[in-house]
Amino acid sequence: MVKLLRKIRQKLLKGGDLRQYIIYAIGEIFLVMLGILLALQVNNWNQNRIENQKEQKALVDLHEEFKLNEERIQEKQQLRIAIAPKLASYISSITTGEADYTAFKAFHTNPFMYGMTNPSNGVINALISSGEIALISNDSLKYYIADWKNQVENLYENEQILWNSGLKYIGCYSDKIPIPSHNWNDWDDEDLELAFAELALSVAYRNNLVGFEGLNTIVIQECEVVLQLLEKILSLLEDEIDAF
Repeated sequence: MVKLLRKIRQKLLKGGDLRQYIIYAIGEIFLVMLGILLALQVNNWNQNRIENQKEQKALVDLHEEFKLNEERIQEKQQLRIAIAPKLASYISSITTGEADYTAFKAFHTNPFMYGMTNPSNGVINALISSGEIALISNDSLKYYIADWKNQVENLYENEQILWNSGLKYIGCYSDKIPIPSHNWNDWDDEDLELAFAELALSVAYRNNLVGFEGLNTIVIQECEVVLQLLEKILSLLEDEIDAF
């Protein structure tokens, strides 16, 4: 093509036809510009294709991470929800004066503290640090992901407060009555009943027990907000993945 154009240019120059040469020159400029535009278009197409592939991978990785987080958070949430009625029933029995050592043992034999949720944020952190979070074209999804980290941090802080409250509650009875998950041969039933009767009248014990229940309720509510946000994110991720 280049050789052909060169031959035509030389022929026109030898012929001395200025008008035809100008028309040819304009045509050659047009062809060059067209070639540049086509090259830019191809380059943009390739760049968009690469970015789309990166976005698709980011969306799939985020979806896997959020599904894992959903399992972890739901596991802790269901444990807290399950203990709530047991807590309420135990507190009620103390309030009405119906509680005895059997009630104390029934509640304290099983775990009632479950620690903190540790969601995985590896994919999110990698996308943010690399700047590839900008590849996500759905603005709502980017907003929810940005809000996610704040909500999870709030949940973790409240879970930590709940954990510390549980430790404080345990401290109220740990020096007054044996842990019921073990058998103590030097404590008979009468000793245990007397120890619990005294414990149940303790204002500090009651206040810490009620405080733990209240915090457990707060964390359940806070976690529900996080789970709702998580569901929105998963739904948007699935819609975006399906759109590719």
